[in-house]
Amino acid sequence: MSLQGLVDATATALGGARELYGQAPNATGLPSTSGLQNLKMDLRTSVDTVPATWGGRGGEGYKQAGGNGITALDNVIGADGRVGPQVVTASNESRDGRAGMNGVVSDTRSGVNAIAPSTDTPAGKTVLVNHLEGQLDRAKALLTKSEQRNIAMANMIRAAGGGYGGGRGMGGGMPMGGMGGGSPMSGFGGGGLSGLGGLFTPVAKTALAGRSSSGQAGSGKGVPGMPGLDRPGLANEARLQKYTRRLSRAISAAFPEITDIGGYRADSMKWHPSGLAIDVMIPQWDTPAGKALGDRVVAFVQANAQDLGLDHAIWRQAQHNADGSSSGMSDRGSANANHFNHVHIASIGGGYSGY
Repeated sequence: MSLQGLVDATATALGGARELYGQAPNATGLPSTSGLQNLKMDLRTSVDTVPATWGGRGGEGYKQAGGNGITALDNVIGADGRVGPQVVTASNESRDGRAGMNGVVSDTRSGVNAIAPSTDTPAGKTVLVNHLEGQLDRAKALLTKSEQRNIAMANMIRAAGGGYGGGRGMGGGMPMGGMGGGSPMSGFGGGGLSGLGGLFTPVAKTALAGRSSSGQAGSGKGVPGMPGLDRPGLANEARLQKYTRRLSRAISAAFPEITDIGGYRADSMKWHPSGLAIDVMIPQWDTPAGKALGDRVVAFVQANAQDLGLDHAIWRQAQHNADGSSSGMSDRGSANANHFNHVHIASIGGGYSGY
C-alpha cells in the first residue's frame, strides 16, 4: 500500500470509530417521573376522600387497593430517581467520547499536513507511518475506555432499576444502545473488543507489509498480534515477574526509538523490588516529540492491558490504570520523581516463569 493509501485507510478507520458514538441526546432525566408523581397524588387524594358512609368490605377494600397502588407508584418513582441520573451520565459519556475521537481525528489531520512535505525521504516516511499508528493506538485506547465505562454504566442502571416490577431486577438490564449513541463497541458486529482488530490491524499490516506496529519484523508467541515476545526486551529480566517481562518485551518491540528500560531495583515501594515494574525512559522527554512518545506508550499498554497484565502506568504526574481510568498525583519535586522523564509501568506479576 502506498503512503497515500495508508493515510486514506487511516482516515476511514478513524471516521468509522467516531461514528460508532452516534449523536448523544441531551438527557436530563426520565420523562415518566413527573407523570407518575401526578398519578400518585391523584390516587392519594381519591383514597383520602372516600366517603365516611363507605363502610364494610367495600370501603376497606377500596382503601387497601388504593394504598397498594400508592406503594407501587412510590417504588417506580424511586427507581426512576435512581435510573435517571445514570441516563444523564451515559448521555454525557457518549458526548465526551465523540469529542475525544474528534480530537484524535483533528490531531491526525494536523500531523499528516505537517509531515507530508518530508515524505520524499525514508525518514519522513517512517515518521508519517509512526504518527498514523500512534493515532490509531489513541483511538483504540479511547474505544476500549468507552466500552469499559458503558459496561459499568449498564451495571449501575441495572442495579438502580431494582425497584421496577415490585423489587424484581431488570432482567437483562437497559441496553446501552437505547441511549442514542449507545455502546461504541456495538458497531463491531461480533461484540466487544474482539472486533477491534478488524478495525485497525489490517491497516497497519497491509501498509507495512508484515512489519509490527513498531516497524520490526517477526511474530511473537503467546499473545496474538503482539510481536517480539519471543525475545528479551531492553530491561534486564533478572528478578522480573512474568507479566513485567512481557511488558518490557512488547514495549521494546513496539517502540524501537526507546533505548533504555529499567527493571529490578531497591525502592521504598513494592513494585521494583518485587519485580513488578519497569521504568521506560523517554528520549527527549522535555520536547513535544518526547511527550507524544510517552503518551503513545501509555495508550499502548492501556489498550493491551489484559494481554500484557498491566496494573497501572505513571506518566507526567498522573496514574493511568488498566481499566482506562486516570488520576492526577501530587507534585514530588523533580522531573524524575514526577515521572516526566520516564513512564513507570507496573504489572500484575504472574510469578517468575514464562512470559
